[in-house]
Amino acid sequence: MDINFEKLKYLLYSQRYDIESLIENVLEDSEDDPHFSAVTATNLIKCYIDIMEQIGEKLPYSNIKEFFRHIGFSEQEYLSFEEKRKKEAEYYRGVQYL
Repeated sequence: MDINFEKLKYLLYSQRYDIESLIENVLEDSEDDPHFSAVTATNLIKCYIDIMEQIGEKLPYSNIKEFFRHIGFSEQEYLSFEEKRKKEAEYYRGVQYL
């Protein structure tokens, strides 16, 4: 497969900002009637890290918790996000990258 890695990196770096926005929306979302998916955000982070590593990019994080810390979220925000993800994972219909 002939892939233009510069264009792929551009798309991936742009996606990172969308992931950050989704995390903020998940954290601010209603507990009783959520509209944003923590599972989807987790899937995106895991795919982002995996693909970036596969194309040889050196990242300052290698997992979800480190990603949160790197982009400026607190430990409490990470724990809150994880709590929402675990709750959602019980009924989520779709792929969940572990």
